[in-house]
Amino acid sequence: MKARAVGFRRDPNSLFILPAVAPVVGSTEAEAEALWHERANLVSIESALRMLGRNFNDYDFTQHELDAPFPAFGKDALNSSQGAVVKVTQAARNENLTLRQVALRFATPRGNFVGTPEQIADKFELWLDSGGSDGFVIGESLPGQFQRLVETVIPILQQRGSFRQEYEGATFRENLGLEIPENRYTREKRQRNVA
Repeated sequence: MKARAVGFRRDPNSLFILPAVAPVVGSTEAEAEALWHERANLVSIESALRMLGRNFNDYDFTQHELDAPFPAFGKDALNSSQGAVVKVTQAARNENLTLRQVALRFATPRGNFVGTPEQIADKFELWLDSGGSDGFVIGESLPGQFQRLVETVIPILQQRGSFRQEYEGATFRENLGLEIPENRYTREKRQRNVA
C-alpha cells in the first residue's frame, strides 16, 4: 500500500495501515483458547451460513444439508471473494468438512490475537516492527476483554516503549502527525483571486 502511495506522488508516511482486531486475552494460553471457543459458540448456524454466503456472492447455503459434505462449486464462485473462496473450498476438500463445520469455522476465524498478555503484546510488536501495521483499531471480542487488554497488555507495551504514555496533541490528526489539508473551496477561491 505504501509503495502504491509513492506511485501516486503521496507521502507513504501519511498513509496509516490500521487493521481492526478483537484480541482475546487470557491469563494462560488455555484460558485464552477457552475464551475464544466461548466467543465462537455465540454464533448461530443461521448467522454462520449468512456470513459464509457473503464470500460466495451472497450464495444461499440454507438450501444444502448441514451435515453433508461441503457443496462443490465451479470456477464461477471465484468471481466473488476469490481469496476467501479458495481458502474455504480447499479446507473443506482437504479435511472432508461438512457445510456446518465450514460455516462455523469461517464465521468465527480464530485470528492472530488470542493468547496471554505477553503473547498479545509480542504480536502487536511483530506487526508494527515488520511494517504490517502502523497501529490498530481495537474491538472487544467478549465483554470485559477491552478492559483486560488495557490492564494487562498495554502496560507491557508501555514498559517496552511500544505504546505511548501521553499524547502530544488534542486531536487524532495531531497525534498521528498529519497536517490539516487545505479546504478545497478555500483553495479554489484563492486560486480565482490570484488569476
